Amino acid sequence: MSKRLILGVLLAVAAIFLVACEVEEEGEDSTRAEGETVEMGIDPEVTGNTASTLGTLEDCVRVDVASPAFDGISDYNIDVYVQGNTLAPLGYDAYVTYDATKVHIAAPGTNALIKMPGASPFSDALPDTDGRFVAAAAYLSGGPGTAGDGTLVRLGLDIGGAGVVTFDFDLDPLATAYSSPSGEHPVTRRTAQLAINEDCPRGGGGDRYRVEETPTATPAADEMEQRRQEEERLRVEDFYKPKFEGVVNGIRLYSTKSAGAERTSACTNAKPEEVQHVDLSAVAGTPMEIVPTYLPLGAKEMSDTFPPVICKGTIAYVERKWITPDNALITINRRQGEHAIGNDAPAERISAATVAGKPAVLFHPVFEGEDSGVVIAEDFGITSVRVFALPLDEAIKIAEGLE
Repeated sequence: MSKRLILGVLLAVAAIFLVACEVEEEGEDSTRAEGETVEMGIDPEVTGNTASTLGTLEDCVRVDVASPAFDGISDYNIDVYVQGNTLAPLGYDAYVTYDATKVHIAAPGTNALIKMPGASPFSDALPDTDGRFVAAAAYLSGGPGTAGDGTLVRLGLDIGGAGVVTFDFDLDPLATAYSSPSGEHPVTRRTAQLAINEDCPRGGGGDRYRVEETPTATPAADEMEQRRQEEERLRVEDFYKPKFEGVVNGIRLYSTKSAGAERTSACTNAKPEEVQHVDLSAVAGTPMEIVPTYLPLGAKEMSDTFPPVICKGTIAYVERKWITPDNALITINRRQGEHAIGNDAPAERISAATVAGKPAVLFHPVFEGEDSGVVIAEDFGITSVRVFALPLDEAIKIAEGLE
């Protein structure tokens, strides 16, 4: 699991929003909450908790489970909450630790995007059984999320044994983070307990609370901070450069902010009753089917893929996504219609190429490890392969291996 990657994603996105927030009209109030501390903690009783509200925060709660045994099903839910100066989030990290002999984190009941609908998830695959679950998310586009004190993550617990379980946070300086448009916030952490088939210890979980700020930076952390600041500078510079609009290798690139420049396809001017969302099986055997013969080692398909779209009886859009053990992201989509794609890159990051014997456009990253990708002109329209935290060469290799 790459902790640096997850933190880098949320800080990078925050940097762009931070600069945008600072471009204000003369005389406008520019007060920001940058640097103000938030608290992230565990609440073993979720009643009253939502994305923007918190019920009573408990030290410890008793729960009775008849014949506890691991079966992959959620028996009980707990929350990771955030409170304090909780501006709408752009991203977060929450590395939760627990006794894996008594509980596992299971997919049913687990939701890492409660406060950040539509964000990109960077959480561990489920079920999780090693006593440490990484919950993380960041807006790569869109956002921010829901402001106010509330639930950040809801964890579904598969209970397999009796006893007291303390839910804590990994002490690594990079393991707990909260980022908003005002920047990264210092974080204090607060733990709680769940007593399974027995009473809570005297005093509840209070005597086991640890409330401490993120540990003091080490030389290695200082070096990482310098690199982060340089990446932020490069990203912000790129953000304000003129975006390229024109034709490269027969593929029209248009700014996503240019009204009326959108590509044409079967979905253009389609009426609602002419648009269908179908299962991936509906596109099997068609030119729009996505079948990669090469993916990075350990890549697993993600479940939150946008479903295929059929417009006016024509397959118009198909998408599949994968995530690697190091949280690198791969998105492949195929789009029927015009050889065109929305683009927010400057000319210096765009080049023509031939991929799999077909005309293509390469989108180079702002710096190594940032978004990059390739778009290929096809008989039916275009194929797009986008990667995050992988070299552009990997995107090309994936594209060349598509059937």
